[in-house]
Amino acid sequence: MIVQLVVTAGNRRGQVIPVSEEKFIIGRAVDCHLRPSSELISRYHCAILVGDEVVVRDLGSRNGIRLNGEKINTEQKLQNGDKLVVGPLEFYIRMAADGDVLPELPSCLVVGTDTVFSSPNSSDIPTMSLEHLKTSCQKETIESE
Repeated sequence: MIVQLVVTAGNRRGQVIPVSEEKFIIGRAVDCHLRPSSELISRYHCAILVGDEVVVRDLGSRNGIRLNGEKINTEQKLQNGDKLVVGPLEFYIRMAADGDVLPELPSCLVVGTDTVFSSPNSSDIPTMSLEHLKTSCQKETIESE
């Protein structure tokens, strides 16, 4: 399974972070795979577990995590196009089965010419999540004008 976190906000918008382990830990501890320096992130904040399904699990963080706008307290299955918020970090979930083509990113997340993305297959992205992300991108464009 190919799983990526795509940053959706801030100066790193569009950056792709590969989920390279079966148990990918986000937190400030030195042994975490993704180590943001924000005090809003716990030492061991959450884990993304990759197997037959891809799930996210809160690891008892102070500030919790949000999936598609809802605070979650239990392990939740992730889908293409989901929006995951971990403290101040916002991610677009992008995934495909091994050998499949990754779905296209919304154009508001494609930044710069040095970023290379796979061929589109937008039917893999849930419409509701994609619409939510498009709305977020539109708000950002309006606010920056």
